Amino acid sequence: MPAVSQDELMYLQSQLEGLESIFIELMPYGVELKRQQVQDFYDKRYDNATKPVAQVAENELRRQFNTKANQVRNLVDSAESLGDVSNKVNLIRAAASLPGDRSKGLKPSILTYCKSIVFENKVEPQLLSEILQSQDVGPVEARMLLAATMFTVPKSVEHGSEQLLARDLLAQIIGLIRSEQILQRNDPFLNASLCSLDGMDEDQD
Repeated sequence: MPAVSQDELMYLQSQLEGLESIFIELMPYGVELKRQQVQDFYDKRYDNATKPVAQVAENELRRQFNTKANQVRNLVDSAESLGDVSNKVNLIRAAASLPGDRSKGLKPSILTYCKSIVFENKVEPQLLSEILQSQDVGPVEARMLLAATMFTVPKSVEHGSEQLLARDLLAQIIGLIRSEQILQRNDPFLNASLCSLDGMDEDQD
């Protein structure tokens, strides 16, 4: 497992937060992923959130909304190098990659998994088994598996002729990453997936 520096972890955290903002805040409202449209969206949210509010809180809100806008715009810029920024898989790949990793190829099985989950909400049993038994999944691919599963799967996913619970699928992906030590324990994508798994467990209780 290659070491990732603290600066690189902070970069990945920012990319992850940008991805969350796109999937949770922007896409549901049909916001076009262009720099000005993203800034306009957060400017409008800031305006709505600051009426009325104390000056100190207003300054902090402005800082928070500018941070969100910058995270999204930086991620969109990164995704443009991979192709269509409206393609969720390109966004996931950009967020999961450090700058030097973005041009590297992906295993066909990883790309197929992400596309199937994101666009069809399904995963073929044989494909999932192949990935879970793999011993050469890289860090970018591991983060992509986590992000695709965390952000795009509803309660369950089509798994052959059956339905596989989202929490069970995510748990299997996390199990692979931990057993093969693909990501550092403090990797933001791994930590976010563990929090997501806890939330899914609470929903089932």
